[in-house]
Amino acid sequence: MTRSTGLARVIVVPGLAVRSYVEPPVDHDLDRYGHNLAADIDREGAPVDVLVGLSVGTQAAAVAAASTDLVKRLLLVSPTIDPAYRSMIKQSLVFVRGDPHDKAGYLSHVPDWSRAGVTRIFRGFASAIALHLEDILPKVQAAVTIIHTEYDPLTTHTYAASLAQSNGARLVLMPGVSHSWPQADSARFLRFVEELIG
Repeated sequence: MTRSTGLARVIVVPGLAVRSYVEPPVDHDLDRYGHNLAADIDREGAPVDVLVGLSVGTQAAAVAAASTDLVKRLLLVSPTIDPAYRSMIKQSLVFVRGDPHDKAGYLSHVPDWSRAGVTRIFRGFASAIALHLEDILPKVQAAVTIIHTEYDPLTTHTYAASLAQSNGARLVLMPGVSHSWPQADSARFLRFVEELIG
């Protein structure tokens, strides 16, 4: 999704099989999605003030930012996938268990997951497990900000902090919120993006 904030150009890459964040849902192959997004950005030729990745969308957004020099800022919200969770079994358990701090938000995704289907979700998990954010970020020339939420069942603080430290990124901690906080508090999310553009 592309959104104009004043004169700024903001593109948001959603999480896996979750249309309620933004439209449309991410391709289940995150690497291909990222390269296609970069090609679209280059084709349009207009700079992107902020490229936002949400959850597994952080991986596709990072691929895009690494593949074009038109992205000024890369914002990664709840980056995935922490090496501690890089297995299909662990991902499936986290997915089935849900977020204990955000049950209402978790259940609101059920219609989107139903539309996406089990096969597509499985392929999305496999793509997310295979694509390592720590291998992509060193290739990104844009200024990077990483947001880690207090209650994130997919990413540890240690991983988010290590991504930031290793890549000269700014780390922002969001207390009292869960993995998918932009959906639950879109006004605060938009304010954060606007402040980032400054």
